[in-house]
Amino acid sequence: MVEKNILIKTRHAFTMIELIFAIVIIGVSMLSIPMVMTQDARNQEDSLMQEGILLTATRVSQVLSFPWDINSPPPALGAFMSTSQVLETGGDNDFDRNGTSDFRVGHFPEQLRRRLSPNSAQRNASAIGVGPNSISGQDGTVDNIGAVNGRYAYKKQWRTNTSVAYVSDNAVYAGVGGVINGFDFSTAPLAGGATSNIKMVRVTATDMTAGAASNQVVLTSYSSNIGEAEFFKRRY
Repeated sequence: MVEKNILIKTRHAFTMIELIFAIVIIGVSMLSIPMVMTQDARNQEDSLMQEGILLTATRVSQVLSFPWDINSPPPALGAFMSTSQVLETGGDNDFDRNGTSDFRVGHFPEQLRRRLSPNSAQRNASAIGVGPNSISGQDGTVDNIGAVNGRYAYKKQWRTNTSVAYVSDNAVYAGVGGVINGFDFSTAPLAGGATSNIKMVRVTATDMTAGAASNQVVLTSYSSNIGEAEFFKRRY
């Protein structure tokens, strides 16, 4: 019996199916690279716009921390320790004082409660722009934020514009007896220096970076003439 030794030579190479899979995978990877780059650019842009939103929200909160009006705190001695009172305005008559009392609809005629300025010394809401230490006094304020003025914590250069205006406080009624359940909100400022019980605060942040001035963030908030509850304090 004759035995034959057969030497099998192997060659390392791709099979046809492996080659096809490799081509498909490389093709998919090449197609996905532009998509990944586009998404990365969008993420960076969203991050920068979030910076503008945060900046604008911070400015709105800052404006609303001021007294509603320069006349809100009583002018008597120690007024800096007094709480704001409700002022007389030219708004909806439904929010006028009850007779000659110091209260209006919705007020509780008790001590340490919200109330209007005293009937014997009524104080009126001032015009927009009056009183730097008030919401009205913040109208027209412009602030440059970013590397342009040394605030390098921001990636871009921003400019905020603050506007304050009186808007309609017309009451909306519902239910039996015509109960007030809201306001007829409007973003149109009252004309002719008219006053009301609602002020609209609008802050616009504009991206001042070269070539990006069209990017803006606008936030609007409202503040009402409702005064504050009094608090116990030492008297001498």
